[in-house]
Amino acid sequence: MPVSESLFQAYKRIVPYYTDVVAPQLLDGKNQLIVAHGSTIRALIKYLEDVSDKDIDGIEVANGVPLVYELDSKLNIIKTNRK
Repeated sequence: MPVSESLFQAYKRIVPYYTDVVAPQLLDGKNQLIVAHGSTIRALIKYLEDVSDKDIDGIEVANGVPLVYELDSKLNIIKTNRK
């Protein structure tokens, strides 16, 4: 029995949650706060920023540093503080 989760597994879990739960709230004009561990956040970054499988390995997520995304009315990224 696995005791960990791969980035692929996290991606398969977080993307449906984002599209089914988070995105509708954002479209209703409600800000959302997502708190999660590094792999889940990296999976969400991969989805939101359309990062390739190859390039996602180079993305680090610092502990305790908020990531802020400003989105347009179609949930496209306008601005982020992610470096």
